[in-house]
Amino acid sequence: MNLGAINRAPTRDETREPWGIVRSDLAALGLIGLVGTLLRLAFLYRAPVFLSGDSQSHFLPGFDLALGLGFDPELRRPPGYGLFVAGVITMFGEDLRALAFAQHVLGVATALLTYALGRITFGPVVGLVAGLLVALNGALILSEHSVMTEALFGAILLAALVTLTLGAGASGPPSVSGRDAPASGRIGLWGWCLLGGLLLGLAALTRPVAQILVLVVPLAYLLIERRWQRALGASAVVVLGFVLVVGPWTIRNWVEHGSLTASGGLGRSLVARTIKYDQGFFETDRQPAPDDLKGQAYQFVRGKRNTIRNSRSVRSTQAGLMKELGLTQAQSDGLMRQVALEQIAERPLYYALGSLRMAGQIVAGREKEDRLMPRWNDRSDKDWVEQWEGRLDHLLTPTTLAERNEQSRAEGLVEIYQPAALGPVLPLLAVVGLALAVAYPPFRPGLLSGLAALALILASATLDGPVPRYRYPVDPLITLFAAGGALASIRLAAAGLKPHLVRRRAGQTARPATADG
Repeated sequence: MNLGAINRAPTRDETREPWGIVRSDLAALGLIGLVGTLLRLAFLYRAPVFLSGDSQSHFLPGFDLALGLGFDPELRRPPGYGLFVAGVITMFGEDLRALAFAQHVLGVATALLTYALGRITFGPVVGLVAGLLVALNGALILSEHSVMTEALFGAILLAALVTLTLGAGASGPPSVSGRDAPASGRIGLWGWCLLGGLLLGLAALTRPVAQILVLVVPLAYLLIERRWQRALGASAVVVLGFVLVVGPWTIRNWVEHGSLTASGGLGRSLVARTIKYDQGFFETDRQPAPDDLKGQAYQFVRGKRNTIRNSRSVRSTQAGLMKELGLTQAQSDGLMRQVALEQIAERPLYYALGSLRMAGQIVAGREKEDRLMPRWNDRSDKDWVEQWEGRLDHLLTPTTLAERNEQSRAEGLVEIYQPAALGPVLPLLAVVGLALAVAYPPFRPGLLSGLAALALILASATLDGPVPRYRYPVDPLITLFAAGGALASIRLAAAGLKPHLVRRRAGQTARPATADG
């Protein structure tokens, strides 16, 4: 069987009329953009902008910058989202709905980029299906309507993967081949690699977990190219672009906080991972000496176990540690990282198995978290709203009567398509799509996106825990591989039935003539 026809068989028109290909791509992009835009416009004014306990620390630095009050995010917060917020406020004003509007624009862009990524890996049919599903994804619409980083990070991530895949020489199956690219084409490939590295840096300055992809790119390029010299050269260009973006902020953190990192929240995340989302760590009581700073930090964190497990954040624990021991942000995070890593080193297998379980929970999602009403109810949670600084009170307006009247319609819009409602179907189909990329060379450029999705999910589970919103930026990639796996399964089944149908037709035409004939 010709596997080249599983997801895309080029027609004679495609090879002879490039303009026909362009028109089909424009039509697909237009359809995806129209569906995504209309759905988001219909939702935009029917629901209040959603907030969470972390929203203020993401929003406030950008708010201050837009008002000329400087820019000083917490050490654990990279600058990307704050700069985005400042740009939106400068252009559209302070109203949170303006921020939601900008993030919905990014949501439409993410759907279009999903088509582009599908187009150059699995072909236009898969790209169109995946792009439409991303445009309809109710969980993504809710995340775009929230003051959080997911919408911005997801759009930058998809843009980075598109350019990095083009840097691997992909132009759409089955045109990918093992032949050397011409010299003039190589200059273009290096350009895509550099642009991909720059975008990867922007993604890391929005969500620090994206730093893991710097390790994924060389492996993916090696699997795609099968030539270590080419993979090494391309990866070096990607790393150069990444360092050009991330380097200045890392140096700033070194000067300001004494921490040579783009984001200094790893210790806090590991404490959440080992205490809030697990039960097997920090069980031993200790009596540290007065000069044993690490031992005192351990005992303090251990004493806050119940507080951490019952709270939404480790913020208060770190603040208490800083006050108790007279530490800076960087020092407290460093001590939290050390004591958490010591606990992990004592039970590495237990930690690894727990991380795999939590990765599965992220992929499976939680229907409750993807629904409208839990977010709507959180919007009225005064416990954390009261923790916001008073100068932001004018932004934290209660829901209006008009919004409450439209609640059922808003809920209906986000229920059109919910990936979590399908259970394990999408993840299983995505595994089929990933296997297709591994087994069949024309689809091998898709390995970059597949490995990126796996790395982001595993890193999130390993370093932080099974937080449901960590799935949202990866949702387009899961959808893309699921669409590829579904179409491959359908066509493989059709190919298996074809010989049976041919034999049946042959038997009908070969029937002996009757006496009357």
